[in-house]
Amino acid sequence: MKRKILILCIDAGSHDYLAASDIPNLRKLAEAGFYRHANAVIPSVTNVNNVSIATGTFPETHGITTNYHVDRDTGIGTFIEDLLCRDGRFLLAPTLFEVAKAAGFADKTALFVTKKKLLQMLCAGADIAVAAEAPPQEFIEVAGSVEPVYSIEINWWLLRAVRHTLRKHDADLVYCTTTDWVQHAYPPEAELSQLHLAALDRVVGDIVDDNPEREIYITADHGMLPKTTALDPGRWLTQHGVPASAIPIIKDRYVAHHSNLGGAAYVFLENRSDTERAVRVLRQTNGVEEVYPAEDAARAFRLHPERIGDIFVLADKDTVFGELDVAEKPVSVRSHGSRHESYVPVIGYNSPWSAADFDYNVDVGRLFLASIS
Repeated sequence: MKRKILILCIDAGSHDYLAASDIPNLRKLAEAGFYRHANAVIPSVTNVNNVSIATGTFPETHGITTNYHVDRDTGIGTFIEDLLCRDGRFLLAPTLFEVAKAAGFADKTALFVTKKKLLQMLCAGADIAVAAEAPPQEFIEVAGSVEPVYSIEINWWLLRAVRHTLRKHDADLVYCTTTDWVQHAYPPEAELSQLHLAALDRVVGDIVDDNPEREIYITADHGMLPKTTALDPGRWLTQHGVPASAIPIIKDRYVAHHSNLGGAAYVFLENRSDTERAVRVLRQTNGVEEVYPAEDAARAFRLHPERIGDIFVLADKDTVFGELDVAEKPVSVRSHGSRHESYVPVIGYNSPWSAADFDYNVDVGRLFLASIS
C-alpha cells in the first residue's frame, strides 16, 4: 500500500499543554504508535522550526534563522515573508513537497497554515496551499466563515479544512501548522487552553477515522512560558559603553501574540572589534542566560553563519528580549524563543520508525526525506 503522510505542527503544543487537556484521540495515537519528548530548534520560534520541519534540515542548511532578518552590512531589517516574496531563493533548501514530487513519492501535496506569513515560506511544491487568515472560497464553503487570527476558533477551522482536503483529494503528503494565540494568552490549566486542544483532538480523531492507514506525525515548534522581565540587550550594552542594537528573533507582524518580546535575540555591534567586551558585559547581565559570538552560535545551534547577528543571546526562564525605550522593565507576557521553550513532543502513528529515532522535531522531515531518497 502506498504511504500517505500527515504532519501536524501544533504551534506551542508542548508537553504541559497536552498533559493538561482532554485529548483521547492524540493519546490513542501515541499508545498505538509512540510519544517522544524531543527538542525544538533554537531559537525556539515559529519560522525557524516550521521551516526546519518542512525541509527536514537545520537553519545552517535552509537559511531561516529568525522571524525578522537584519542585514549585518546595511542594517536594514525585513520580515522573512517579505524577503521570500521578493526572492524565493532566500530559502536555501527544498521543501518536503518539492523533494517528494521529484522522487515520485507524491502526486498531490497540500499545505495548511493559520498565519499567512508561513504560506510564502513553505508553499514551494504544494499543489494545495491554504492560509486560514485568508482562505480560498472553496474552503470557506466547507470549513466555515473566516475566523479572526487572534481567536481560538481559527485553528479549528484549519483542521476542518485539512479533513476536507484529505477526504476530497486524498493528498499523499500534507503539512499543517496552527497558530499559538491561545497559548500566548492562556496557561495550560486555563479552561480556554483545554477547550482549544480538546476541539483539535476531536477533528484529529475524525481524520484518523477517515484515514486509518495514514502515517501521522504530530509535533510542536516550541513551548510557552510566562515572563516577568523585559531586557533590551542593545540598549543595555550601549549604556555600558558598547554601542549596539538588538533585534528579538520573535519579532513579526503578530504583535498581539507576544508584543515582539521573546527569549532570544541577535545583537548587532557598531564596532565588531567590541565583541569580546560585549560578550563579557552580557554574561554579567541579569536575565541573560547564554551568550555566543556569531561563529560559536552558528556551530552550537546549527545556524546559518551569514544570517545571524554579531552575538546571539538566550534569556533565562523569566526574561524576554525586546526593542525597548528603557534598558529593562517589568512585563507580564507569555512568550518563547529561549532554551526553556525548546522541548516539544513528537507523536508518531503508523510510523516505520520508533520513538528513539526522534531527537528533534526536525527528524519528522529528515527521516521522511531519507526514506524516499
